[in-house]
Amino acid sequence: MNQFIQSVLIPGLAHGAILALVAIGFTVLYATTDVINFGHGQLVMVLPTAVLVAVRAGVPVPIAYLVGIVVLIAVALVIERLAVRPFMHAHQDLTWIISTLGASVVLTELLAYPFDAESQNFPYGLSRRGFPFLGYRVSWAEIAAVAAAIIVAVLLVLFSRKTDIGLRLRALGEDLKGAQAVGVSRARSSRIAMALSALIAGVTGVLVASTQLVTPTAGTTYTFSGFVALAMGGMGSVGGSLLGGFVVGLVTQAAAVYLGALATNATVFALLIVVYLARPHGFFGKKPVREV
Repeated sequence: MNQFIQSVLIPGLAHGAILALVAIGFTVLYATTDVINFGHGQLVMVLPTAVLVAVRAGVPVPIAYLVGIVVLIAVALVIERLAVRPFMHAHQDLTWIISTLGASVVLTELLAYPFDAESQNFPYGLSRRGFPFLGYRVSWAEIAAVAAAIIVAVLLVLFSRKTDIGLRLRALGEDLKGAQAVGVSRARSSRIAMALSALIAGVTGVLVASTQLVTPTAGTTYTFSGFVALAMGGMGSVGGSLLGGFVVGLVTQAAAVYLGALATNATVFALLIVVYLARPHGFFGKKPVREV
């Protein structure tokens, strides 16, 4: 049991928290625009990359973080304008799939440029050094990842239910024409949703960089795994994204430990099929309402 907790449960929850944050980043934009940004994984790498570039240019670390956040939001808003907003609530999903995948390819190339596509250590994040806790070894980065996923999920639920902006974003996602009829701006709501998604990507990026090397192509892996967590939890559900992330993280870690690393993807997709057979829209997904 102790071995299971140390080798599967603790790292599985930490990895699952990262995937949950990626899935929540997907959800924030999807719930407002009906578009899944397949470039979101690449956005995760923007903040740590920008911080590294700024620090090596002589900028103090706190200022480098501010610069990185500005760069991250600017990049996200460009993607929103070119690859998301033109295809909001489009009846053909293929259009935004192609546009956001194209944005992800371009962003991956841009992220590779500063360091010639070489992976970089990130010494400006949370400590990855382990320490004893209740008889087990954990790190601040692992604790912060789990805490961040839960806190972000709770704050987003409160934001969407208790604030005027959050209610407007929900209204636009649920009924585009009705929301516009009462004065909700389609363009402004899309920008706000994308900015929120980018900020979540920034938090995710710092957590990822605290435990791994900053790699331009890492975003593709997080896009893939985060989307599986999103699909398993239910499209548009923050709670489902949180649960889906933790489930995928734990299953992936268990498969890696007991079956080998090559079995992880097959195991996760087998679980996804089982979930969809029982619940075709995921854990907390809702059946779409048809308009006649």
